[in-house]
Order: sequence, then C-alpha cells, then structure tokens
Amino acid sequence: MSRNSYRSFLRLLEKWPIDTSKSGGRDLGEHLRHQVTNAFKQGDATVVNENECQRIHSSLERLALNVHGNKFPRKLQSSSTGLSLDQCREISSTEFIETVQEEEAPLYSKVFKRKK
Repeated sequence: MSRNSYRSFLRLLEKWPIDTSKSGGRDLGEHLRHQVTNAFKQGDATVVNENECQRIHSSLERLALNVHGNKFPRKLQSSSTGLSLDQCREISSTEFIETVQEEEAPLYSKVFKRKK
C-alpha cells in the first residue's frame, strides 16, 4: 500500500511548481520535496499510515490544482498593500531580501566586506 502513496506523492510533486526566485529553503515546492524524501526514506518499501498519507495528499493536490482559487475567483487583482502580483513576487524574492539586508547592515560591516 505504501507503494501507491509514494507514487502518488511523486506524481503530485511533478505538478507542484518550484519558484526559482525563492532559494535557500524559502520555496514551498522545494520544502515539499524535502518532506517527501524524509517521509519515504526507503522509497516504496517505507511503512506509512495510509489514511494520513491520503489526507495530506488530497490537501496538497487541492492546493496544486488551485481548487479554491478557481471556485472563488478574486474580483480585484491587487493586494491590501495596493501592490500587483508581480510586485509582490519581486519583493519576496531572495535577491531583494538580500539587498535590503545589505542596506540595513552597519557601516563597518560594509567596509570590511568590500576589502575581502
């Protein structure tokens, strides 16, 4: 039975996108792949709770297929901050966060970082 769960999770992960702008463990798709790897250390031969696996799988599949987003479409395309989807993606990217952290760093750390 765990063979079916393992294979269904692998098929689900194929549908799940990886956001390359969120590297370093900040991407949900990357996290899910890591969790499946940990849960099924022996692959098909791993003994798992089938009911729990089925519950988790169906929840993740609903998210991957955007079931509720399609069922209840948004009327507005902006957020509470007034930013568009592209702007939200940009400010949540790893590159942007690193830039902000560098700007907030004390002067002495910036000086010593440049000398290296």
